[in-house]
Amino acid sequence: MKKKFYGLLVLLLVVIVSIVIVIIPTFFTKNISRISLHKEFKLPLILNDNKDIKLLFFGYSGCDKVCAPRLYDLDKFYNSIEENSKQRVGIEFLDISVPDDKTLPEKFALYFNKEFKGIYLDKNILRDYTKVFNVFFNKTLMDKTEYDHTANLYLIKKTADKKEVRYIYNAYPYDFKQIKLDIEELLHE
Repeated sequence: MKKKFYGLLVLLLVVIVSIVIVIIPTFFTKNISRISLHKEFKLPLILNDNKDIKLLFFGYSGCDKVCAPRLYDLDKFYNSIEENSKQRVGIEFLDISVPDDKTLPEKFALYFNKEFKGIYLDKNILRDYTKVFNVFFNKTLMDKTEYDHTANLYLIKKTADKKEVRYIYNAYPYDFKQIKLDIEELLHE
């Protein structure tokens, strides 16, 4: 009888520990994949068109392991946005690789969606952008044509007198339901 009691007690303890380890942390890690901030910046190139809200993604042209899946997902997301919102919302791909062909970032972005904008950054401007957005990148050890890089998505808002980073999405797959809510919020500010 005592063995049966201790067996049930151990089983109950295992269940309780499992619940504590698996379920409880989700309450404390909610929204960790999204950082909210109001960080103003004064860099050229971004938001220099009629769009006042942008999603920015830093990557490199030809990146098939990280950039292509994310840009493909951004294409699906962008196509789900209402047409009247698209007039104010854009997606920009900023190339970290400083390619010899300055048109490559634009071609790469347009491959995923004809509305996306690809931006070539020279070394000096790239340095400024990586500082402001805390973007890390480095050539891989195995293949010098590939880069390890930050794969965050940045939601930017432009007003009459400033540009600012409002949200950073740092977990993939991105939470597009939350991104859509954030965009709607910014559209109505």
